[in-house]
Amino acid sequence: MVATITDLSRRGDTGGFVVPQVFAAADALLRTWMAAANAQNPLQQLSIVKAPGEVHGFTGWVIKARLAVLDAGQPVELMSQWVANLTTGAITTHCGLASGYVPGAALGGYGALTGGIGTTNTLIEPLPEPLPIGALVASSLEPGQEYFCFAHSQHTFSNRQAVVVLIAKDVYSGQWHLSLTDNASVIGVVGWRANRSLPFLSNALRLDYASSTLPLMLTVPVQWVPITPGITSLAPNPQPPVQWFDPVVLPADFGLYNRTAGMFGYFIGSDGSHWLQMGGARLALRLVEATP
Repeated sequence: MVATITDLSRRGDTGGFVVPQVFAAADALLRTWMAAANAQNPLQQLSIVKAPGEVHGFTGWVIKARLAVLDAGQPVELMSQWVANLTTGAITTHCGLASGYVPGAALGGYGALTGGIGTTNTLIEPLPEPLPIGALVASSLEPGQEYFCFAHSQHTFSNRQAVVVLIAKDVYSGQWHLSLTDNASVIGVVGWRANRSLPFLSNALRLDYASSTLPLMLTVPVQWVPITPGITSLAPNPQPPVQWFDPVVLPADFGLYNRTAGMFGYFIGSDGSHWLQMGGARLALRLVEATP
């Protein structure tokens, strides 16, 4: 399985700021992919609540995923929000349950998403400078491994880059999860733990899960990882029971790389596979399969 790649990069000599144009092109590709993904997953429907071009002076998305999992008889709905203020350059990212979304004037009309996790602390380049932008869309409609990823970079090794949209099928649970990063590569992930009827929230991509934190996201199927009480849970405090946490597993085209900054770096593995780095959150995308 290899991603379908569309290069949306633009030069900075077009006479105007290129970010709105790049986001509009990515939105067209997202809608085409989303229609096909919904057709393949009739019990799990993706939708765009707000999109680039709908709100003057802002760009970004509010995306909702309606899952097949039922919680007390009600459909589970997840939401992610990535919104850039094109006047100030501020970027707001958030993800969580759709029940926390309040439409209205917040973020210029994109509305406010509360609960879950999010940030508002970084900038895109100030307007109206027509700077160049590197931007790629990667997608797949392989059944059970579907994903759509849009990432952009205005500078290497800086906070002017982000994975704006990542919708992926969790191959562990078979459900959609939504991810994004702000322009400082702080990632937000929301999924659903069906066996606990709880949202799955993460602020990191993890390859090494042998640590004091939960296995927030893994790229290969693994057994559930037992978490035992910490050394601070001593008498007279009661010991909590061992808990088991199910991870989120990315589609097979994704991997994690040990770099923590930079975007669109290209590297070739010892097995002949080719990978493209998608942002400072250590996400990497396989472009060429391993050599047989």
